[in-house]
Amino acid sequence: MLTLKKVVGIILVFFVLLGSSTIYASGLPRNSLSKWYDQSFQKESEGKVALDKVEKTFEEVNTFILETLESYQTTIQEIIEYQIKDSKAGIEEYQQEVKSQLDDAVFELKEEKIGDYIDNEAIEKEIDQDIDEVLIEVFGK
Repeated sequence: MLTLKKVVGIILVFFVLLGSSTIYASGLPRNSLSKWYDQSFQKESEGKVALDKVEKTFEEVNTFILETLESYQTTIQEIIEYQIKDSKAGIEEYQQEVKSQLDDAVFELKEEKIGDYIDNEAIEKEIDQDIDEVLIEVFGK
């Protein structure tokens, strides 16, 4: 049977274990709650920092896109202006070539017409001389 010493020892061990577990249990929630709160706050702070970084990155990307767009617009405008100037110069050059060709053609036509006129005049003069000779031969002087 159990002796009184054993019973008292078992009861004493029981109460010591009960007391120590109560003390441990009463301190545990505070530490756990404190740790949980700190971890939650830290996660939230990390989340805010991450969100701030993401927002900053988006702002930088937006700035980059706007600068690139402006640069492309400027480049495109410069290309268009260059093409317009180049086209105008080409049109003016072609216009000068055509005008020069027309002037040459007009000059050639005038020369040809003058040449034909001179030939016709020489033929008429020759015909007149032949007629005069024939009239002189026929009618005498």
